[in-house]
Amino acid sequence: MDNFIPSENLNGVEQLKRSAVIATKNVARLRRQLENEPDEFTRSRLLKLLLHEAERSRVTHQQLDRIDCHMAQLRELTYRQVELVEKGKSKGRVVERAAKLLATLNDLMANYQTLRRRISSLAD
Repeated sequence: MDNFIPSENLNGVEQLKRSAVIATKNVARLRRQLENEPDEFTRSRLLKLLLHEAERSRVTHQQLDRIDCHMAQLRELTYRQVELVEKGKSKGRVVERAAKLLATLNDLMANYQTLRRRISSLAD
């Protein structure tokens, strides 16, 4: 790839953004070339490259699916933790640690939601 700069230190979301932008540009360029190319062999090669770029964008959708799965599991854990906190309070127990864990689970969910929004904006 012409745009690859190995010395950059990008975090995961920045790498995804950059990759999505490059893939989008590559797809557009390959489509234009494919439309205007008269040679059958070159068209075949361009088509393979276009399919490869489309496959790369599928990775973003797989990441979203994985995040959705983690969020669903986290919802279940949060629900169970809420039940434990409420049950402990109703029995007059000290639930400080359980409440802190619940707050941590809520923070984690917020982080997953933020990550999902960032990645989904790249997938569109």
